[in-house]
Amino acid sequence: MPALRTVRTALAATGLRARLACGLSAGLMLAAFAWPVDGGPAPAPRHAPAAPPPPDETALRRPLFDPGRRPWTARGPRDILDGDPPRPVLVVRGILLDGPTARALIDDGSGSRAWLARGEGRGDWRIAEVGSDRVTVIQGERRYVATFLGPAATLRPVGARPVAEAGPALRR
Repeated sequence: MPALRTVRTALAATGLRARLACGLSAGLMLAAFAWPVDGGPAPAPRHAPAAPPPPDETALRRPLFDPGRRPWTARGPRDILDGDPPRPVLVVRGILLDGPTARALIDDGSGSRAWLARGEGRGDWRIAEVGSDRVTVIQGERRYVATFLGPAATLRPVGARPVAEAGPALRR
């Protein structure tokens, strides 16, 4: 017990008054933490926030960044939003360039897949132009340009071999 001897010799060097003052201050600190203190009137109990209204999924039916979206105002009835016809989303699945003939494979969500040329379409939209990497579609008075992001591919019939380039020659 050398540690206990060290503590006893350190306490013996201090006087009785110093030890009493240290003990009294320790007791006061303990009482300050343990004693209840009245800080004034009790705070009002917090009310739970009101439950949010059930979602009506209007944002899903009318996407936020749709160019045809109109702002809803409290002046008009909400039933005008429900009566709008759903707009088809057109996705360019492929572009076929075969000499002067250009066709595009466009998915409009109807399930039917057909290669469409200039002037053809479904519903109220028609293809105005087919380029090597984009398709222009007209719907009503609006023109939309859809960029095809797929890789370009050269298609050859089965069994065909590439033709070697021949130099200039005379034909008879």
